[in-house]
Amino acid sequence: MRYLVLLLASLLTLGCGNPAGGHDPHSIVSISSPPSITELTPNSVPVNSVPFTFTVNGTNFGADAVVFWNGNPLSTRFVTPMQLMAVLTPTDLDFAGLIPVYVRTAGLNSNTVDFNVTIQ
Repeated sequence: MRYLVLLLASLLTLGCGNPAGGHDPHSIVSISSPPSITELTPNSVPVNSVPFTFTVNGTNFGADAVVFWNGNPLSTRFVTPMQLMAVLTPTDLDFAGLIPVYVRTAGLNSNTVDFNVTIQ
């Protein structure tokens, strides 16, 4: 009985729940930095070029990163958190113009950089 009273007194002293000023672990929000593209290499090719791989340099790329070309995902290879490789197919190079390129990783999108597909 003595131990039960001691246990109850300890619980009342410690409290049940968060003390004022404490933090609620359920309210912690994890904020990741979004990916960012600094350079595409190359950043221009002629229309109807053969399929090739281009490099995306930047920051905050995760192993799950995918390069998007005109809104469509490309086959992407993670190299480092600062570099990705993406494969363009002949279909991707059918038309001349500025093509928006961005990266998605951890559910976050990067800035958009234009790739120039030029007239031959």
